[in-house]
Amino acid sequence: MMSRAGLLRFALLALIGLTLAAVSGRLAVHTVNDTPSYVDYPFESLDQALSSIRSPGYPLFLRLVELTVGLDAVPLLQLLLHVLAVWVLIEELLARQMAAPAAWMAALCVLVGCTAADHLSTISTDAPAASLGVICAVGLMHATRTGSRAVWIAAGVCCLLTIAVRPAYLFLIPWFAVVGWMLAVHDDRLVPDPAGDTSSRQRPRYHGCVVAAVVLVALLSWMALRKVRVGEFGLLPFGHQNLSAVLVQTVSPQTLRGLSGDGGELASRVADRLEQDGYELPVDGGLPTMTLEAQWDRINYFVILPIAQDLERDRDAGGSGDPFNVRVHRRIGAMNRQILASHGRGYLRWLPLAARRAVWGIVADIAMHPVFLAMILLGGLTLVVRITMHPNRSPLHVPEGWTALTLVGLTYAGFKLALIILSSPPLGRFADAAAIFLPAVLGSFVIGICGPIAGWRAGR
Repeated sequence: MMSRAGLLRFALLALIGLTLAAVSGRLAVHTVNDTPSYVDYPFESLDQALSSIRSPGYPLFLRLVELTVGLDAVPLLQLLLHVLAVWVLIEELLARQMAAPAAWMAALCVLVGCTAADHLSTISTDAPAASLGVICAVGLMHATRTGSRAVWIAAGVCCLLTIAVRPAYLFLIPWFAVVGWMLAVHDDRLVPDPAGDTSSRQRPRYHGCVVAAVVLVALLSWMALRKVRVGEFGLLPFGHQNLSAVLVQTVSPQTLRGLSGDGGELASRVADRLEQDGYELPVDGGLPTMTLEAQWDRINYFVILPIAQDLERDRDAGGSGDPFNVRVHRRIGAMNRQILASHGRGYLRWLPLAARRAVWGIVADIAMHPVFLAMILLGGLTLVVRITMHPNRSPLHVPEGWTALTLVGLTYAGFKLALIILSSPPLGRFADAAAIFLPAVLGSFVIGICGPIAGWRAGR
């Protein structure tokens, strides 16, 4: 049962979040280019829903909100979801005996992080998916620590819900399997058995794999349903589109014109449009990473997609029974496969460059955040003072629970970034969501450095 102290912590986090959102104008609805595709999701027809470029999770949330309190309440509801995510994080860190100041610092870093600051007021999936991702991660931490079957089930349901809201969180499936095992090993060595058993009995190491397998089966069932009803075995008719805007920038227009088949026809027209519209084109196999990233969105939505749509409209007279979006997606996928099969070297060169760009972007965003910058400066100053005053003592004091948080934060960022750069540039809103735990790791460590001076102790 929830303690009174836990309720007070939730209330305080909600008060902080609401105050910051109100002062900064983040309780007013903002829309983006993606908003109409979520608001106007085709619930009236199963086949239209299955051929939509959006997964049903977030549109269902919006429809329920619209029918009850109105879409103007979306920012407030997304804020409360984020507060819930931050609250379960601080409760788990305190349960792992982290000192209260360090746990609060970690929680506040997530509360005011870049994803929350930029997207809480927007009708898009960035903010709610990030909050659900935090809840999934904390659920995994709690499940491995306690061994609770109910928590494992809840974590699996949350994982599936997160993917239903934003398929970019598919990385959670392998992440649950791998990090579930890693946390079980970690907790066996550091955390006492919750039942007080002092024997050498190990926590189960495979539960994360079981959860991942169940979630995967559920997604495969959805994909099979789409295959039966709309003729495509995939989560959505969308993923090829993002990758295509990367691939066409890794080869020259002459190479694109040399491709054949359905993908070749699209590639040839894309090459013509890229030259006509004055885009910077690759020389010797590629473009600078920043140039590719800057052009990616416009090439995606204003070059490749409309050309593919025009080609499929020209073929509509043939009477194809597959939905229009599916046929467009299939054509773009054919072009992608031809580029990768015959000229994949540019893409392979792009992957490490994108990873480097992602790391650089994350570090820059953290350093430019005023709260995080102040935290870094405080930690550095305290470290210098401690080294000066106590040269014979180690200046580093890791808080209890910090190793588990670090394990989760680093692997979460790594798995998510790996999935991102396979198909898209690591744009700020993508990379910031991947790095959502890293400021918390840094902040709690800074408090760990300061803690011995202030006499802070572990626990609640």
